[in-house]
Amino acid sequence: MRAINVRVGHVNLASVGDDRSQEFVRLVEALQRAGIEQHLVLRNRSVIRRMTRLDRVSAGPAVHSAITASCLVPSVDVAHIHDPTFGQAGLLLALTRSIPYVLTHRGDLPGGRNPILRAIYRRAASVVCTDHADLDLLRHFEPGLVLAVIPDPGQPSAVHDLIRVYQNSQRTPMAGSNGIQ
Repeated sequence: MRAINVRVGHVNLASVGDDRSQEFVRLVEALQRAGIEQHLVLRNRSVIRRMTRLDRVSAGPAVHSAITASCLVPSVDVAHIHDPTFGQAGLLLALTRSIPYVLTHRGDLPGGRNPILRAIYRRAASVVCTDHADLDLLRHFEPGLVLAVIPDPGQPSAVHDLIRVYQNSQRTPMAGSNGIQ
């Protein structure tokens, strides 16, 4: 399969044994089959070992904080933050290195009065929801968000939708500026 010209950095700091680990593994494998180059910044060492066996997938050392994760994401076209709890990594990438990020949202409405959490959602190039109920909640939470519904990003049919989200979220180079690198 021909490679698609987008490099994605994933930040997933879910605990070891988290139910979403398998879903994340399916997503990385599906993106790898689609030719996407990926770099992973994870907490789970066993997932790191498993994923770095794939072509076009690299990973840093295991990390436990969003700040450390943001420091270890290499130069990528777009970062994918897999949980709003660690969204500070995406916010730091956007503010310090001009790397746009896609945020995955599942479940409860974010803490509405928390200004940092609101900034994390507002600065996201796109927020991916897994169902329409989440999409409706987020529209009410923050009407200006760019939202996409992708029920199971690891499924082959949904991978193309997610790739489109990544491509639409890439930074647009400005004349004379590469951002802070």
